[in-house]
Amino acid sequence: MSNDYAFAGDHMKLTHDGNTTTITFSDKPVGRVCGGCTLCCKLPPIPGPPLHKPANVRCKHARTGKGCSIYSTRPLACRTWACRWLADAETAGMPRPDRAHYVIDIKDDYIEMVNSETGVRSRMGVVQVWVDPAYPNAWRAPELRAYMLRMATDHRMATIVRFNSREAVTIFPPPLAEDRQWHEIRDGTIVDRTDADRQVMRDLEQYEVGFADGTVRTAS
Repeated sequence: MSNDYAFAGDHMKLTHDGNTTTITFSDKPVGRVCGGCTLCCKLPPIPGPPLHKPANVRCKHARTGKGCSIYSTRPLACRTWACRWLADAETAGMPRPDRAHYVIDIKDDYIEMVNSETGVRSRMGVVQVWVDPAYPNAWRAPELRAYMLRMATDHRMATIVRFNSREAVTIFPPPLAEDRQWHEIRDGTIVDRTDADRQVMRDLEQYEVGFADGTVRTAS
C-alpha cells in the first residue's frame, strides 16, 4: 500500500452492523473528497505529540482552502481519522462540513447513565459532533437532526454535541426515550423545550418528507 494514500481520510469507509461499527481502509477513494474543507483541522482536538492541538484551535499546518501543508508526513492521529461526511454512508445528502459548520467525528464515545431509583449504571454509545463556535446553532439543522434520528433508530446511539472539550449537550432522539420525545441534556439536566426547538422539529418533519418523495432539501 502506497504511503501516499495509506490511512488517508478519503480512503476510509465506515459501516454499521447493529451496535458494531467497522472502519475499512482502501487502496482507492471510497466516496466524497475534502475539496477546500479544512474544518477538521480546527474543531476536534488532537491530543498528544507532536501537535497537542486543543479543540477549536486551527492546526498550525492547516492552509485555508488548500489542506494540510505536511500531508505526506502528518501524524498518525491525523492519518487514521476522517469525518463521517467523508466515510459514512449514513451522511448521504448532508452538506460538507465547512458549509454545515460542524464536523461529525468518526470516533464514537459513550455516556454513563445512573438509574436514580436503583443506582445501576449503564453505558450508551454516542456519536460526537463538533460545532464551529462561530455558528453555535449549526447543530440544530434539520439534516443533522435527521442523522441523529437514524443513528438512534438503527444503531441505538445518542449524539453528543461538543462546543469545546468541556461544554456539550447530549441529544436523545425519540427511539431512545420512554416518552418517544426529543430530549437534550446539559450537565445532567434536561433542557426545557423552547420555541426555537419546536421550529427545529417542524423543519425536521419537512426534511423527512423531502427524503420520502426523493427531494433532499439541503445544500450539496
